Amino acid sequence: MNRIGHMHLGVLWLLGAALWAGTAQAAWSYEYADNFETDKAQTDSYAHSPFGTSDMAPLPEPYLYYVDTSSGRGIAFRDYKDQPAQLSYCFPLGPVQGQRVVKGTLQIDVSFPSNATISQYVPGNLTYKTSSDGLAWSASASLAAGRHAIPISSTGGTCYLVLSGTRAVIDNLAVSLSSPEATIHVPGNFATIQAAINFAGHGDVIEVAPGRYSGPGNWDIEFRGKAITVRSTDGPESTVIDCSDPGSATGHRGFYFHGVEGRDSILSGFTIQSGRISGSQVPSSWSSPNPSHPIGGGIYCEFSGPTIANCIVTDCRAEIGGGIGLVGATPLITDCTITDCVAGGQGSAASGGLGGGIGLVEHCDATIVNCTIENNRGFYDSHGGGIYCWESTAVVSGCRIAGNEAPGNLVGGGAYCGGARADVTFQNCVFSRNTALAGGGLFAEWSSSFGSSWERAHVSVVNCTLAQNELSGALAWPYPGGGIESSSAEIAVSNSIVWHNAGSAVLVTGSPLSEPVTYSNVRGGYTGTGNINQDPGFASLGADDYHLVSSYGRYDAQRERWVTDGSNSPCIDAGDPSVSATDEPTPNGNKINMGTYGGTRQASKSAQNFTYHVNAATGRDRYDGLSADRSFKTIQAAIDEAQSGDRILVWPGTYHEDLYFGKAITVQSATDAAVIVGNAYAFSFYYGESSKSVVSNFIIKGCRQAAVLCVSASPALRNLTIVNNTIGVDAQEGADPYIVNCIFWGNSNADLEGCQASYSCLQHNPPDSFAHNINSDPLFADPDNEDFHLKSRYGRYVSQSGTWATDSVTSPCIDKGDDSEYPRAERTPNGNVVNMGAYGDTPYASLSGWPPY
Repeated sequence: MNRIGHMHLGVLWLLGAALWAGTAQAAWSYEYADNFETDKAQTDSYAHSPFGTSDMAPLPEPYLYYVDTSSGRGIAFRDYKDQPAQLSYCFPLGPVQGQRVVKGTLQIDVSFPSNATISQYVPGNLTYKTSSDGLAWSASASLAAGRHAIPISSTGGTCYLVLSGTRAVIDNLAVSLSSPEATIHVPGNFATIQAAINFAGHGDVIEVAPGRYSGPGNWDIEFRGKAITVRSTDGPESTVIDCSDPGSATGHRGFYFHGVEGRDSILSGFTIQSGRISGSQVPSSWSSPNPSHPIGGGIYCEFSGPTIANCIVTDCRAEIGGGIGLVGATPLITDCTITDCVAGGQGSAASGGLGGGIGLVEHCDATIVNCTIENNRGFYDSHGGGIYCWESTAVVSGCRIAGNEAPGNLVGGGAYCGGARADVTFQNCVFSRNTALAGGGLFAEWSSSFGSSWERAHVSVVNCTLAQNELSGALAWPYPGGGIESSSAEIAVSNSIVWHNAGSAVLVTGSPLSEPVTYSNVRGGYTGTGNINQDPGFASLGADDYHLVSSYGRYDAQRERWVTDGSNSPCIDAGDPSVSATDEPTPNGNKINMGTYGGTRQASKSAQNFTYHVNAATGRDRYDGLSADRSFKTIQAAIDEAQSGDRILVWPGTYHEDLYFGKAITVQSATDAAVIVGNAYAFSFYYGESSKSVVSNFIIKGCRQAAVLCVSASPALRNLTIVNNTIGVDAQEGADPYIVNCIFWGNSNADLEGCQASYSCLQHNPPDSFAHNINSDPLFADPDNEDFHLKSRYGRYVSQSGTWATDSVTSPCIDKGDDSEYPRAERTPNGNVVNMGAYGDTPYASLSGWPPY
């Protein structure tokens, strides 16, 4: 086109834009800010670690607290046993804004203070990850000190971000999001979608009005490598790409992506139906893109990586990928429905059909999120009724794969994965009512011309539910896997539920893993760590609702609200304890659930763990069951009220009590160590308590029998100062308490009877280098006046005045606790090692001389 032609077309475009501006989706923007001067982060964040305070003894889990900085108030992150604290946001706040592409930034100030309230380590660590759906996440990236602008975006209108860190402080969080107006309209500016794309430049937004689009220019549509958005105004139900053409011998598909399209090439909000691509021979070479390949009846992505969002692909057909076909492609497919599509049957059906819904071949690297892949079929003797993945990488998250099948010997009703170097992760997916000869829900195998075992297919099934899948052939021993079948693949199933399937729930042969199934509920049982065999308690099998029943709260997706049940699923809090449950709603027991909704915002709730407070001056005698104030006058009253997993924080004071545990709870001083004066025994353990029963950061004195009695019980006793009792700890009848970082001094008969301690100061025992114990005078500040802080030349806290003093000597118990424990709450300098005694690992620990100021 000559220069005059370009000018003429430009004038027409300007006129069209003016005439059709009124039909454009309105521009949208969103702003949010929090300088943390208020506590709204606790309600505005959708999930977070517990909030504590800067002056309290550290919680036995990762937590957050507000801290004053030079520029105002910020949030500090504190880890626990290498687990970072987390703060998770979902923007915009409030109701979902509907399907729209949004982009923007989250700005935040990050610092790693080296001071007494945060850490002596510089830097700490802070990372972030982002998601457009809350399921598929970016890789974690580190943040250095300073102001950052983190890019966030979503094709569905909602942006997620998780901050994870330790010894880090954030401040001045600000979010800015926007969705641009359309720049080109169909049919306003151009009669066909292809004509609009041909005119568009990078960054343009093409908006298509409701209607049915067919014929040349409205099928076999190509983006031509452009970073543009093609979206409908009213969603897929109202905007249809009709590919039916009875007069065509070769057929048509809706869209063909090839070459250089990336994630900024966005297709959103269309129904693609009646696509037909003839031919049955799978190419032997993929050296050059070719739209005639019998792949992708509705959408074909060939060596490209577009974003396909909020689309419906239905009644489409091809040899590979009846709905969507991928060759060497890297797309993001999100919030789509692929239904009633067929793989195979367009010719001689050489393969029988591969992937009725989606087919991936030739080293794809695809992300498929929040999609429904249902009622798709293979033509005959096919592979993968729902998904076929051959020698490719894929992450499939939050998808419903249901009702897929084929006549004849279909392998992998819901999904088939195989070939050298295949690497597929299914996470938070439902496989239900699929049918196959083998692998009704999922079939995985290693089968390759390469022949090297290290190239075998790897398949991960994480937090998935496989239920009500069927087998099409006659059952023989061993029964084929109705839920999962794997042959020589490296399959790893975790945190999943495999129940109500035909044949064997899980059949794994030739796996190189010693435990291919862990922390899962498998009907009939399966050997492996954490596995159970109990009815999972689904909300409704008839309605395919696989949320777990809970008397504490279950999400009802149909009514979009939380309800309660009369029972609790055994799969709640039963997942891998090393996996974070931070994204689950509270209360969540700090353990991830098994099944599809484990680790998500729809996870069923568990019994709530409470924190009780004990304050002799202000607490009440007993809890009335109604008030939010859970404060007691006595420690025993709090113990009586608490349930397993609860925490009791005891505020400074002297408590004259003989206490009985019997529960897996934590009792610890809240700030500066409280003093417990017992009569016979300050703490008695009679009920088989384990290390989940914890006592820490107390001074225990004046007991006629022993400070702690353990009878057939093995609690954890940490950072205690046990002084002036008859016996320190008396263990009987096989009791084996875990005693660490304690000081025993002035106990008249013995420090320990029938048990051992480590990293502790023992007056009556010789030094023990193996257990790292010492027996030197701990040098208490003023024991006659109940001041058992440790003397230090570098600084010692004085409770009476709330100030810090120095001494002429330094206690040998400073920096002598367990050196594997990071003193995360001690002020600096602290020698990188926790102190022994009641003040160890608290803000009131005496200072050491290393590292020097």
